[in-house]
Amino acid sequence: MAVVLFLVALLASLGVSVTASPLLEAQLLSPRDVARSAVEAYNQETGTQAVFRLFKLKSFHKTQFDWGTHFSINFTIKETNCRKSVASYRLEDCRYQPNGITRDCSADVSVLDFVQEAPLTSVKCTQQQRAKKPSKKPKPKAQTVPKVTVEYFPSSFSTAALTIPED
Repeated sequence: MAVVLFLVALLASLGVSVTASPLLEAQLLSPRDVARSAVEAYNQETGTQAVFRLFKLKSFHKTQFDWGTHFSINFTIKETNCRKSVASYRLEDCRYQPNGITRDCSADVSVLDFVQEAPLTSVKCTQQQRAKKPSKKPKPKAQTVPKVTVEYFPSSFSTAALTIPED
C-alpha cells in the first residue's frame, strides 16, 4: 500500500492526474468495455482512414493483481462507415459497412490502480480471409475412366501402365 501511495504522490507531483475514471474502474470493467477501449486504441494507431468497431467478443481472461487488473481478450472488429478524416466522429454512431473489412484481434490490457484513466494496451489484428463463394458453373466431369494395365514379364520386374481409352 505504501508503494501505491508513493507512486500516486510521485505522479501528482509530475502533474499527472490520478483520479479514477468512471469508465475504467478496473473492478467494474466488463470484458466488452475493455475490448471497446482496445478497438479505440487500434483506431488511433493504424495508418488507414477506416474506423473499426467491435463486432464480436470471442474470449477473454481476467487476472487480478495487487497493482491492478490484466485482461487478455480475443475479438473481431469490422470496418464502419466513419472515417478518421472527419474530425469528430462518435464510434457508437458509426455503422458497419455491409462489405467492410473484418479483422481478428487479440489484445492485452492492463488497468493499473494508480493510473486507471490510461490503461496499458497492446493490440494486434490480422485481416480475415474472405470465404470464396462457390462457383455456379458445374465442374467438368471425366468422360472416360482410365484403365490400369499390369503386365508381368518372365523376369523379376513388372510394369504397370495407365491408359485412357480413345473415343
